[in-house]
Amino acid sequence: MSKKDLSRLYDNAFTIPFNDEDKIVFMSDVHRGDGTYYDALLNNRNIYLTALRYYLRNNFIYVEVGDGDELWKNRDFTEIAYAYESVFRVFNKFSKKDRIFIIYGNHDIIKSKKNFKLKQEKCINKIGTKYGNEFMEFIDNNIFYEGINFLYTPLNEKFLVTHGHQIDITNSTFKDISKILVRYIWKFMYGIAGFRDPTNSAKSKNKRTLIDNKLQQWVKENGKMLICGHTHNSYFPDIHEPPYFNDGCCVLPDAATAIEISGGKISLVKWSVQAQETGILWVKKAIIGGPVSIENYLLWARNERDRLRRAEEEERKNK
Repeated sequence: MSKKDLSRLYDNAFTIPFNDEDKIVFMSDVHRGDGTYYDALLNNRNIYLTALRYYLRNNFIYVEVGDGDELWKNRDFTEIAYAYESVFRVFNKFSKKDRIFIIYGNHDIIKSKKNFKLKQEKCINKIGTKYGNEFMEFIDNNIFYEGINFLYTPLNEKFLVTHGHQIDITNSTFKDISKILVRYIWKFMYGIAGFRDPTNSAKSKNKRTLIDNKLQQWVKENGKMLICGHTHNSYFPDIHEPPYFNDGCCVLPDAATAIEISGGKISLVKWSVQAQETGILWVKKAIIGGPVSIENYLLWARNERDRLRRAEEEERKNK
């Protein structure tokens, strides 16, 4: 897989129109696990759940930008369905309002399989008829996308949202090998001696930077706006930079990040645990990037496409 896959998605992916009255939140790399020591979200589950409930209460559209569930370390959803029943319950409330969209990543790519729902239902039913009801309702009521375009109707200009693993060869072309290594080797090596998983771009600073640079390069070469996850490295560009955004992840030490669009402005936010003087702990949201009018970025993309087209025409004339 390569940058061509990003262009394919931009040209063909499902499109959602929105305007300045809409509120949208993008969160990725939640890595909901089995509730054990190996569960990357375990320490942040209350932070994440607090953020989810806030977005539900305030009528946001929730967009999960891949790797919502950890299906490399876990074979199926039997443990995840139990450990995160409260999360799937909130998801189902979003679904009833038609305000949730799920994009899969490399760690939950099985959501793209035709037999995904049937296979999970069989696994869940082996445990008990009432087990995993919230999870089963969630997968029954949702479509799982590789990418989604969001069309900002005031400008008639769209941007692509996808996980971003498409240009990471370790986690796309060789994903099956990486999954085996994670599930049977690195998962346990980490538990025993703290070994880092070399297939995980989020745990390698050099690899993370390389992937972010490739994604940003696609934006610049094509004159498009892009929101991704995958690298766990939140990024909010300056208005004069190519509009590549990364929403970060939900498995930072005691924090989770997200990208919000509200009132036609885009922001990068961080949810974390804060302590009051009385000793009471609470979950607080802070803006760490923006807010900036989304028009600035979409107009950059449009103008860059025009510039690229003119340069192409000029090159043809000079041949």
